[in-house]
Amino acid sequence: MGANQSSPSAAGQEQVISAPEPSTSVQFSPTLIDRLSHPLSSTHSSSSSSSSSSSSSPDDVIRRRLAAESAHLRSQEAEILSSISAALEKENLDKEKPGMSSEVLGRDIEEIREKVERIKERRGKVGEEVSKAREGVEKCYLTHPDKPLDCWREVESFKTEVAKLEQAFVKSLQ
Repeated sequence: MGANQSSPSAAGQEQVISAPEPSTSVQFSPTLIDRLSHPLSSTHSSSSSSSSSSSSSPDDVIRRRLAAESAHLRSQEAEILSSISAALEKENLDKEKPGMSSEVLGRDIEEIREKVERIKERRGKVGEEVSKAREGVEKCYLTHPDKPLDCWREVESFKTEVAKLEQAFVKSLQ
Protein backbone atom coordinates (compact mmCIF):
# COMPACT_ATOMS: atom_id res chain seq x y z
CA MET A 1 0.00 0.00 0.00
CA GLY A 2 2.64 2.57 0.99
CA ALA A 3 5.07 1.17 -1.57
CA ASN A 4 2.88 2.08 -4.51
CA GLN A 5 2.60 5.68 -3.40
CA SER A 6 6.29 6.10 -2.86
CA SER A 7 7.37 4.56 -6.15
CA PRO A 8 8.70 6.99 -8.76
CA SER A 9 5.98 8.20 -11.09
CA ALA A 10 6.01 9.28 -14.74
CA ALA A 11 8.37 12.00 -15.98
CA GLY A 12 5.66 14.72 -16.08
CA GLN A 13 4.62 14.23 -12.46
CA GLU A 14 6.62 14.98 -9.34
CA GLN A 15 7.26 12.82 -6.38
CA VAL A 16 5.42 14.47 -3.55
CA ILE A 17 5.88 12.23 -0.55
CA SER A 18 8.41 9.45 -0.09
CA ALA A 19 7.88 7.28 2.96
CA PRO A 20 8.91 3.70 2.33
CA GLU A 21 8.90 2.86 6.01
CA PRO A 22 6.99 4.38 8.90
CA SER A 23 10.19 5.34 10.70
CA THR A 24 11.56 7.45 7.84
CA SER A 25 10.97 11.17 7.54
CA VAL A 26 8.65 12.81 5.07
CA GLN A 27 10.26 14.75 2.22
CA PHE A 28 8.60 17.27 -0.04
CA SER A 29 9.86 18.29 -3.40
CA PRO A 30 11.03 21.89 -3.78
CA THR A 31 8.47 22.61 -6.50
CA LEU A 32 5.62 21.53 -4.21
CA ILE A 33 6.90 23.76 -1.45
CA ASP A 34 7.22 26.59 -3.95
CA ARG A 35 3.65 26.04 -5.18
CA LEU A 36 2.28 25.97 -1.64
CA SER A 37 4.14 29.08 -0.57
CA HIS A 38 3.14 30.99 -3.75
CA PRO A 39 -0.32 29.99 -4.92
CA LEU A 40 0.35 31.43 -8.38
CA SER A 41 3.11 29.64 -10.20
CA SER A 42 5.85 31.50 -12.02
CA THR A 43 4.32 30.65 -15.38
CA HIS A 44 0.91 32.08 -14.43
CA SER A 45 2.19 35.01 -12.36
CA SER A 46 2.79 37.41 -15.25
CA SER A 47 -0.65 36.89 -16.80
CA SER A 48 -2.43 36.70 -13.45
CA SER A 49 -0.87 39.85 -12.07
CA SER A 50 -2.11 41.95 -14.95
CA SER A 51 -5.59 40.43 -14.75
CA SER A 52 -5.48 40.68 -10.94
CA SER A 53 -5.05 44.46 -11.00
CA SER A 54 -7.79 44.91 -13.58
CA SER A 55 -10.18 42.47 -11.84
CA SER A 56 -9.86 44.12 -8.43
CA SER A 57 -11.27 47.33 -9.83
CA PRO A 58 -14.55 45.77 -11.03
CA ASP A 59 -14.70 43.83 -7.75
CA ASP A 60 -14.45 47.08 -5.84
CA VAL A 61 -17.16 48.62 -8.01
CA ILE A 62 -19.41 45.63 -7.43
CA ARG A 63 -18.77 45.75 -3.67
CA ARG A 64 -19.62 49.44 -3.58
CA ARG A 65 -22.79 48.85 -5.57
CA LEU A 66 -23.78 46.02 -3.25
CA ALA A 67 -23.10 48.19 -0.19
CA ALA A 68 -25.15 51.05 -1.67
CA GLU A 69 -28.02 48.72 -2.57
CA SER A 70 -27.89 47.18 0.90
CA ALA A 71 -28.07 50.64 2.50
CA HIS A 72 -30.94 51.57 0.20
CA LEU A 73 -32.83 48.39 1.11
CA ARG A 74 -32.26 49.05 4.83
CA SER A 75 -33.65 52.57 4.50
CA GLN A 76 -36.68 51.25 2.61
CA GLU A 77 -37.19 48.63 5.31
CA ALA A 78 -37.07 51.32 8.01
CA GLU A 79 -39.61 53.43 6.11
CA ILE A 80 -41.91 50.45 5.65
CA LEU A 81 -41.67 49.54 9.33
CA SER A 82 -42.43 53.11 10.41
CA SER A 83 -45.43 53.32 8.06
CA ILE A 84 -46.72 49.97 9.33
CA SER A 85 -46.38 51.05 12.96
CA ALA A 86 -48.11 54.35 12.21
CA ALA A 87 -50.95 52.53 10.46
CA LEU A 88 -51.32 50.11 13.38
CA GLU A 89 -51.34 52.97 15.88
CA LYS A 90 -54.02 54.78 13.87
CA GLU A 91 -56.06 51.58 13.61
CA ASN A 92 -55.84 51.09 17.37
CA LEU A 93 -56.97 54.65 17.99
CA ASP A 94 -59.88 54.18 15.57
CA LYS A 95 -60.92 50.99 17.33
CA GLU A 96 -61.10 52.71 20.71
CA LYS A 97 -64.62 53.40 21.78
CA PRO A 98 -65.50 57.06 21.91
CA GLY A 99 -65.08 58.28 25.43
CA MET A 100 -62.59 55.57 26.37
CA SER A 101 -59.38 57.56 26.12
CA SER A 102 -57.52 58.37 29.31
CA GLU A 103 -58.24 62.09 29.05
CA VAL A 104 -61.99 61.56 28.73
CA LEU A 105 -62.00 59.03 31.56
CA GLY A 106 -60.06 61.45 33.76
CA ARG A 107 -62.61 64.19 33.12
CA ASP A 108 -65.48 61.80 33.84
CA ILE A 109 -63.90 60.76 37.13
CA GLU A 110 -63.43 64.38 38.13
CA GLU A 111 -67.09 65.18 37.34
CA ILE A 112 -68.25 62.23 39.43
CA ARG A 113 -66.09 63.38 42.35
CA GLU A 114 -67.64 66.84 42.17
CA LYS A 115 -71.15 65.36 42.14
CA VAL A 116 -70.37 63.21 45.17
CA GLU A 117 -69.11 66.26 47.05
CA ARG A 118 -72.29 68.20 46.18
CA ILE A 119 -74.45 65.29 47.34
CA LYS A 120 -72.59 65.11 50.63
CA GLU A 121 -73.11 68.86 51.20
CA ARG A 122 -76.82 68.64 50.34
CA ARG A 123 -77.30 65.63 52.59
CA GLY A 124 -76.02 67.66 55.47
CA LYS A 125 -78.44 70.52 54.74
CA VAL A 126 -81.44 68.59 53.45
CA GLY A 127 -80.90 65.68 55.82
CA GLU A 128 -81.62 67.97 58.75
CA GLU A 129 -85.02 68.91 57.36
CA VAL A 130 -85.91 65.27 56.68
CA SER A 131 -84.75 64.19 60.12
CA LYS A 132 -86.84 66.99 61.73
CA ALA A 133 -89.90 65.84 59.78
CA ARG A 134 -89.24 62.22 60.82
CA GLU A 135 -88.89 63.22 64.47
CA GLY A 136 -92.20 65.08 64.16
CA VAL A 137 -93.91 61.92 62.87
CA GLU A 138 -92.38 59.83 65.67
CA LYS A 139 -93.48 62.29 68.39
CA CYS A 140 -96.98 62.41 66.96
CA TYR A 141 -97.28 58.60 66.97
CA LEU A 142 -95.90 58.42 70.52
CA THR A 143 -98.26 61.12 71.79
CA HIS A 144 -101.29 59.58 70.03
CA PRO A 145 -100.79 55.84 70.26
CA ASP A 146 -104.53 55.18 70.11
CA LYS A 147 -105.23 57.64 67.25
CA PRO A 148 -102.43 57.36 64.59
CA LEU A 149 -104.63 58.93 61.92
CA ASP A 150 -104.30 62.29 63.68
CA CYS A 151 -100.63 62.44 62.54
CA TRP A 152 -101.48 62.87 58.85
CA ARG A 153 -100.03 66.42 58.73
CA GLU A 154 -96.64 65.28 60.03
CA VAL A 155 -96.66 62.34 57.60
CA GLU A 156 -97.39 64.64 54.64
CA SER A 157 -94.64 67.03 55.76
CA PHE A 158 -92.20 64.08 55.91
CA LYS A 159 -93.27 62.91 52.42
CA THR A 160 -92.69 66.38 50.91
CA GLU A 161 -89.23 66.60 52.49
CA VAL A 162 -88.30 63.18 51.13
CA ALA A 163 -89.62 64.14 47.66
CA LYS A 164 -87.49 67.32 47.75
CA LEU A 165 -84.46 65.21 48.69
CA GLU A 166 -85.13 62.78 45.83
CA GLN A 167 -85.50 65.59 43.29
CA ALA A 168 -82.27 67.22 44.47
CA PHE A 169 -80.48 63.89 44.11
CA VAL A 170 -81.77 63.33 40.58
CA LYS A 171 -80.78 66.88 39.56
CA SER A 172 -77.27 66.38 40.94
CA LEU A 173 -76.79 63.33 38.74
CA GLN A 174 -77.73 65.16 35.54
